[in-house]
Amino acid sequence: MAKVHKFAPALLCSVFLVACNSDPIEDIENTNQYSWQRYMNATEFEQLQEGMTYMEVVEIVRGAEQKKEDGKYIWHDEQLMTTAYAITFEQDKLKMKEKIMIQGHSKRDLAEEEKERAKP
Repeated sequence: MAKVHKFAPALLCSVFLVACNSDPIEDIENTNQYSWQRYMNATEFEQLQEGMTYMEVVEIVRGAEQKKEDGKYIWHDEQLMTTAYAITFEQDKLKMKEKIMIQGHSKRDLAEEEKERAKP
């Protein structure tokens, strides 16, 4: 008969408890091969439909976002630094979705403008 180590039952219980207490959002995000995949892209944005729950959106996007305002969440685009997606929920149901433009903080354009102003 096989000998059971004295810590085996405790180890099995702790593994079971960890598995039962897992966070579904963390589980979804862990399926991404790269961290940037938890952001949204245009294809995922088009799949979103009015009436979806927050978790249904997270499953499509494969990542969660923090609430920014009253019921509004903003996911940044996976590739474009100037694009984001604002999703508004009411009572955990998608009410409105919109693509928004984000202004960057680059000083490159300011330098060009200053050169133009300095010309006689």
